[in-house]
Amino acid sequence: MFQTSDVPAALQRDATDGVQSVHVDVEDPAEIDSLFDAAIVYAKGARMLVMARALVGDDALRKGLKNYFAAHKFHNATGDDLWSALGEASGMDVGAIMKTWLDQPGYPVVTAKLADGQVTLTQNQFFIGDGQDAGRKWSIPLNSNYAEVPELMTDKTITVADYDKLRAAHGTPFLLNVGNNSHFIVQYDQTLMKDILQNVDQLDAISQLQILQDLRLLADGKKTSYATFAPLLPRFANSHGNVVNAALYRAANKLKQFVTPKSAEEKQLKAFFDQLSSQQLARLGWTPKAGEANDDQLTRPYILSAALYAENAAAIKDAHQLFTDNADNLGGLSADIRVFVLRNEVKNFGSAELFYNLLNAYRQTADASYKADISAALTSTTDPQLIAKLVEKFEDADTIKPQDLRAWFRGVLANDDGQQAAWDWIRNDWQWLEDTVGGDMEFATYITVIASVFKTSNRLAEFKAFFEPKLPTPGLTREIKMDISVIESRVNLINEEKDAVNAAIAKAVQK
Repeated sequence: MFQTSDVPAALQRDATDGVQSVHVDVEDPAEIDSLFDAAIVYAKGARMLVMARALVGDDALRKGLKNYFAAHKFHNATGDDLWSALGEASGMDVGAIMKTWLDQPGYPVVTAKLADGQVTLTQNQFFIGDGQDAGRKWSIPLNSNYAEVPELMTDKTITVADYDKLRAAHGTPFLLNVGNNSHFIVQYDQTLMKDILQNVDQLDAISQLQILQDLRLLADGKKTSYATFAPLLPRFANSHGNVVNAALYRAANKLKQFVTPKSAEEKQLKAFFDQLSSQQLARLGWTPKAGEANDDQLTRPYILSAALYAENAAAIKDAHQLFTDNADNLGGLSADIRVFVLRNEVKNFGSAELFYNLLNAYRQTADASYKADISAALTSTTDPQLIAKLVEKFEDADTIKPQDLRAWFRGVLANDDGQQAAWDWIRNDWQWLEDTVGGDMEFATYITVIASVFKTSNRLAEFKAFFEPKLPTPGLTREIKMDISVIESRVNLINEEKDAVNAAIAKAVQK
């Protein structure tokens, strides 16, 4: 879960210029809510602890924690106290290393290339979208599989050794950040990446995840292209590793931003998704097999989601049969497949009767997981009249509690057929939303939700027209600025690469 959820969340958010550091001064109490960014406070914070653990080793970690708890029992402690204890236990200046990560925002991309046959490493801050390079440097635990690489990189550029000699001595491709424990990404040059891809089946699951993760981020940051990256995805499609499939479909889902709904390009992309998922669908099916591996259970939802997006006829038929067979007890469906069964029914076999039956089930059940699945299903409806009914329920607390509203709003907004209705609602009823949840730290995340969905120049203009006048609002300023940047970078990426990406997908489908 950490590698497939927290890590990508931290890497995505922390690449936006203007993001806060983990340590940040608060100038106004109203800023506290907006500064509580889960991707930084929780996800990056957790990543820092994992990195520290990998750096000092488990024995030193246990010794340091034991001394830390003993020294500060019944007293207050600071972060520096923790790093000091780990430093004393490991013999390393952990505090100085962690300071470079906690007191400045962002993270580096380490470029690994061959210069005159020598492996050369260079660090620069990585940005998705426009970013101002402030010359930041980090103390980077490189975690290479080649012992000749130094443990820490503190300079901007270092030269390791002759690559041919290193490759012959080790017999495996050159890798950095083995284990994906350190908070940086790697851009390998063409020679190094070619070697990695030629031997990708020999890599462990985390290393394969990391290749997909880093290439996706590099494509988002326009340091490589999605047109180059997309044709590589089938190489990973039949992995039995859950973490690999999580990274694969996170990357594949990014390709949806390059297609227009109901277009020929979207049809090609769905065929591409069918290529990626069809063998795994046949292997895993909808229900668990006796004695199947845990990775298979965790992978199944990714495959089912991809197959249904691909409009795979067998997947649609089987999901409908499961719905029919369990119509009297839909809440009893296995939780890992239930959302796909319900969503398939709403999208492909929907009716007003089904809509209201599920809405009534949502009101009656106390099962939070079942509620979330019903919400995800109902917000996928393509019926404009039912979408209008859903939006009416946004302000009906007897149906949708305020703490659950954001998920409903996002579901409708992300639905191509419902986006306009959701966007009109939040602009027209912003004051109601502010009155209802404005005192909660979740309020600003509605802006983040909108920024995660919008991808066109028109939507960008509408977003700016609505939110820029709200820039002086305490607690919203940082979020609005960052989310404008997020949408701008996505729009620019799509405009620049759309034709090339769609051509690459069409070519991949023809193979």
